[in-house]
Amino acid sequence: MNLSLIEAFNAVMRTGSTTRGAELLGVSQPAISRSLKRLEDVTRLKLFERQGPRLIPTPEAELLYQEIVDTYVGLDRLKQAVARIRSVGTGSLRIATSAALGLSLIPRVITLFIERHPGVTVTFEIANSSMVRNLVASGTHDIGLCADEIDTTNVVAEPFLATRGVCVMPADHPLAQLKTVTPIDLDGVPLVSLSPDDTARKQLDAALRLMGAQPKVVVETQFGASVCQLVAEGAGIGLTNAVSFVASEFETRGLVARPFEPAITFRALMILPPHRGRSRLLEDLLKILEVERDSLQKACESRFGAVTGPA
Repeated sequence: MNLSLIEAFNAVMRTGSTTRGAELLGVSQPAISRSLKRLEDVTRLKLFERQGPRLIPTPEAELLYQEIVDTYVGLDRLKQAVARIRSVGTGSLRIATSAALGLSLIPRVITLFIERHPGVTVTFEIANSSMVRNLVASGTHDIGLCADEIDTTNVVAEPFLATRGVCVMPADHPLAQLKTVTPIDLDGVPLVSLSPDDTARKQLDAALRLMGAQPKVVVETQFGASVCQLVAEGAGIGLTNAVSFVASEFETRGLVARPFEPAITFRALMILPPHRGRSRLLEDLLKILEVERDSLQKACESRFGAVTGPA
């Protein structure tokens, strides 16, 4: 089992597809597929279920991937130690977030932070919520922001942000005339949706089943900002979180958003590594983060209403 096979497998698990894995490594998609097949032969493990063009990782693949992540974590810690020795007196922070906040809120927070701490290096990574959780739990990253669907074992988790789900559409769409959008309004309508395993998507599906409504799902994506972008390109209407719509200013792209009823709630967590005190740099970052978070939440609530129930 050589390193190239492991790198191919790691790239596919990180990105979710052989095509994006190939792009990450700068090789062809057939080369990635051959490497996966060779790895299965060498390890005598069935790593993927193949459903048409999609690859579904097996439990064995998830276990192998965790071992690879742990190994890379050790190497990364060694690299960080060398860098700290070489740069005594500077300092660094490593931040991992899901896309909803990573594409909007966090860049502003980082900019404000480095203005106050010009000698500090910030590493910033956007990933899906499960990967964010793994990066923080392993100790390679100092803070993470992700959806509340993650396993919170071996991390310190705190509620961070809760906003309502909204339906996003072009300003001239018939549903734009409504104050709120309900499941029956989506019956037969082309819909850009979040991935089936997303907690908000599950809330939407339950509401649709209850009313017997069946929209035509044309695209599924794991990122709320991608929902808005696809709607802006004319793929259909979409249900996403208010943060993605407000923070990225999609209204300037000719889109409007309406609250969805029954209310769908998007909840984000702030997670920290266990058994680690907060450094002065992290405390300073958190102060900026909380101020900007409160401002964003207030903007979302003023437009679409507050979330009811536990935060």
